[in-house]
Amino acid sequence: MDGIESLCDYDRITLCLWRRASAELDPLLTELCPTWAAVHAVLVGLRRHADATALLAAYESRHDNEADLALIGSLLPGVESHPRYFQIREAAFHLRWREVVGVA
Repeated sequence: MDGIESLCDYDRITLCLWRRASAELDPLLTELCPTWAAVHAVLVGLRRHADATALLAAYESRHDNEADLALIGSLLPGVESHPRYFQIREAAFHLRWREVVGVA
């Protein structure tokens, strides 16, 4: 079970976006250690959201989005507004989702 059964269509699509970002970054793990460091830095902050509802709400929060992207930018300087920033954030959300719903 990955917790998707009880979600509305919008939230299911959001979860698929997170899952895809994580999958796309995974093969790059050895090449992009700073990228994965950024994923895990965002993940640490996401751990304040104890359940799926709070996590989904945080994803939509403009304040959280700006803070996450600023953190990523501080870890990967010189690549401002790179599309990978969003992929990093989504991968972190996917990892937190898996923690929240208990998927190894």
